Amino acid sequence: MNFNTLLLEKDNDLRILALKEMLNQVDQHWSEISELLSQIEALSEDPKFPERQLASYLCAKIQYHLDNFDESLNYALQSGQYWQSDLNDKFNQCLIKHCIEQYRQSGKASEERIRLIKHILELSCGQNNHISAIGVAVECKRIDWVAEILNKWNYPGKMISVLHLFNTQRGEFKEQLLRLSVDLIYEEAKHGQIPNEEWGQFVTVLIQLGEAIKVAEILWTLVTNENHYKLQTGTPLLLAEQLCIDLAQNQKPQFIQKIIAALPIDQQFQEVRDKLIKLLSGEQQRKAYLYFLKNHRQVDVEVLNKIKGPNDPKQSSVLHGACMFGHALATAGTQDTSFLQANQQWATKCNYWQRFTATSTLGMIHKYNIEESQQIMATHLSQTNPFEIGGALYGLGLIHFGTQDQQLLLKLSDHMKSQKEQIIHGACLGSGLVAFASEDEKLNQDYHNLVSKNESIYGEGASIGYGLLNAGSGSIEQCKRLLVLASQSDKDKIVRTLSLSIACILFHQEDKADVIIDQMLQSNDPLIRYGGCFTLAFAYVGTGSNKIIQKLLSISVNDVSEDVRRAAVISFGFLMFKNYEALPKIMRLLTLSYNPHIRYATAIALGIACAGTLYADAISAIEPMLTDTVDFVRQGALIALGMILSQGNKEQEPKFEPIMKSINEIAAKKHETVLTKLGLAIFQGLLDCGGRNLTVSLQSRQGVPKLNACVGMLWFLNYWYWYPCLSMISIALQPVSFIGLNENLDIPKDFQLQCNTKQSVFDYPPPQKKSEKPIAEKKTVQLSTTQKVRARTNKKDLEKKQIDSASQGVISREQSKMSLEQQPSEIIKQPSLIEEQEKKQAAPKDEPNQYILTNPCRILDKQKKHIQLLEGSRFQPLLKDRKQGLVMLIDSEPSQTSEVISLTVKPKQPIIEQVVNQQPAPPNQVPEEFVFDEALQNEEQKP
Repeated sequence: MNFNTLLLEKDNDLRILALKEMLNQVDQHWSEISELLSQIEALSEDPKFPERQLASYLCAKIQYHLDNFDESLNYALQSGQYWQSDLNDKFNQCLIKHCIEQYRQSGKASEERIRLIKHILELSCGQNNHISAIGVAVECKRIDWVAEILNKWNYPGKMISVLHLFNTQRGEFKEQLLRLSVDLIYEEAKHGQIPNEEWGQFVTVLIQLGEAIKVAEILWTLVTNENHYKLQTGTPLLLAEQLCIDLAQNQKPQFIQKIIAALPIDQQFQEVRDKLIKLLSGEQQRKAYLYFLKNHRQVDVEVLNKIKGPNDPKQSSVLHGACMFGHALATAGTQDTSFLQANQQWATKCNYWQRFTATSTLGMIHKYNIEESQQIMATHLSQTNPFEIGGALYGLGLIHFGTQDQQLLLKLSDHMKSQKEQIIHGACLGSGLVAFASEDEKLNQDYHNLVSKNESIYGEGASIGYGLLNAGSGSIEQCKRLLVLASQSDKDKIVRTLSLSIACILFHQEDKADVIIDQMLQSNDPLIRYGGCFTLAFAYVGTGSNKIIQKLLSISVNDVSEDVRRAAVISFGFLMFKNYEALPKIMRLLTLSYNPHIRYATAIALGIACAGTLYADAISAIEPMLTDTVDFVRQGALIALGMILSQGNKEQEPKFEPIMKSINEIAAKKHETVLTKLGLAIFQGLLDCGGRNLTVSLQSRQGVPKLNACVGMLWFLNYWYWYPCLSMISIALQPVSFIGLNENLDIPKDFQLQCNTKQSVFDYPPPQKKSEKPIAEKKTVQLSTTQKVRARTNKKDLEKKQIDSASQGVISREQSKMSLEQQPSEIIKQPSLIEEQEKKQAAPKDEPNQYILTNPCRILDKQKKHIQLLEGSRFQPLLKDRKQGLVMLIDSEPSQTSEVISLTVKPKQPIIEQVVNQQPAPPNQVPEEFVFDEALQNEEQKP
């Protein structure tokens, strides 16, 4: 049919016929029909043509096939009844998607397009697809549309199911969405429409809005008015206690203090209030973790013994410190000092800053042991050696991390007025740890005064204290103040640590931090740019933002400073730990970089992001670096593998055993470099961390980035410049345990869990065997001519013996097969019957596919999916899906007695630790600034 001729006809019926035929064929023959587009458009615009809408619809189809979606949408909206937007075909999907996308990007649209979008949302709701409709409304940033859909949607727990959509937004619009949801969630909670597992989400909304008083009101209502909220299972008191546990894990201390202050003082509920405060402050959690770590420790110090060897600490202070730190990490929280007691003479041979570090490691070993901390450090604080006193103050801070202990803070403040810079340094670190994230004004002023004096040693300590004290505050004014201090200082230590402190302050601030980040990254000072990279990662921590990935990659390639490039690559670990599976792909080319700083940083980034996951792709990327030609790259690979393989064994990851074999070979090398052996000690410490019961974790069990863990990891990485920072990793460690608590906050022994795997899969790996060096045989040097003469003589003697044996008829069949050249000593000995019997006895027996775990117990992240609750048990978890951490237990028989582990019993005789030489170093030998100089170490006097 000649459509062109028909369109030129004056008879409207013929033109309409042509349009209808073209509409039927446009999907197959659109290229030919598109040649008539101008004539069809003219008909759609002709007010006298009766079927203008038909012409418009045909134009829409043609423009769609020509990929002119905007024009196609305009014509479709003019086509009236011909365009049925309800149909779910490709044409409609494309136009609707285009309409929504344009409105989302520009925020502007014609009334016809807005009506179309609202019509589509109504259709989605009519098909019971409310979540998709809310998602579109959120993307379009229309809070009124969101409210309208939520009010019409009659579904229990509707708010909990859409909160993830709200959390993808940023800035003021996100706050509006969360405030809209608060009242709706509150109504759902009153009618019992929120499961126990989702109450944490309810409180999380209030946390994001900074509503500490509202959180306190909910907690108090739960414990005082049981009928206000309807729970599906358990008691309101148990739920309140569980919420307090989660709050203490996820929130910074300042927010927690506001909640505690808002809890009413009522004599009738004083006991209950005390329980809530114990949980909010973390006091009860520390007691539970202390009991678990002390009674479930599995420490293996064989590798540390290999590293330590017979070396004299005076000859290698770095190696001595590495062993001390590795031991502290392996025994963190266990109170186990048997290695130090067995090697007391070796451990006490340290002076200067090495004594400072050695003393501070006691704070890691006695992690959580607040009640005995003063007795543990009393001996060291009573000495006259400033290094030992400073280390003890630092150790106290590690033990009392985040407790806000006012008496201890006063004590540390007094030491900050000392005349010895080593004591001031330790006091600054200790006070920053104790008052973590509290933003204490007096301490801020003290730190400012110390930094202003521009002295390297205590100026660095005060700068680190700044970051610890103000972590997560988001104060732009504080950041500007620190940048001014950094620009006024000529000490690298101070400038670098002030820059890192800014990163701590701007934790999770996202676009609010962009102004400061741009200022830092554009600075001419590489030390400030170094801190700017970490500030960028901390501001967008855990988001995996593509924009930030591109920026960090650009810095890692283009910056002229090796330190800045290294920092940019390490920052990927903080940015992507919530999506660690994607990181090895990004890091693939960087692992092959010619630059050793980039290779080192790549390993560390993978270690941070994949800590405790045993992720095979990350292990494969790092493993070749164990044989790298540069020692600090090997060091980085060892540290990263220690993080990734933590809590693993050969049953979980096949590469575990080969890697451990490589590690043992490195440990056995007599002439391995000191930096590599430092990495080896840290590797072993991370592998055995907390007696195999602690691991590095940058996010809570609810997926929230943890402020204390990220800050601890950041300062740990500063060991590159200052070895005492190694101990900061202590605050990034999290127990891999399940600890069930009853209503009285004790541990019931009757509660059990079932693991539906073989026990060896997630069991502690066996300790390494002690290496027994065989006694080397003495070899006598012989001349080549002598060897030839003896060989000829031996050959003749052997021939003579064989002839004599043959004549006597005693030659054996095996001897006749032996060649004349073969010596008797080369005959392979067959295993004895006893050896065969021992092998049979050692053969593995069939293991059952399930076993029972008793409260408290060790449960790894990969193990959670295999954990099953026992039916008919007296105790059941309040949160059925929680298989790790501290969980409140529902007691179905509260009137019956139960055997429990009480967490309120104090030990009778606290042990006072003493691991360093008590003789003070002569005052005239105290250096002005810490420098690891081998020549200087050789000149030290023996204590």
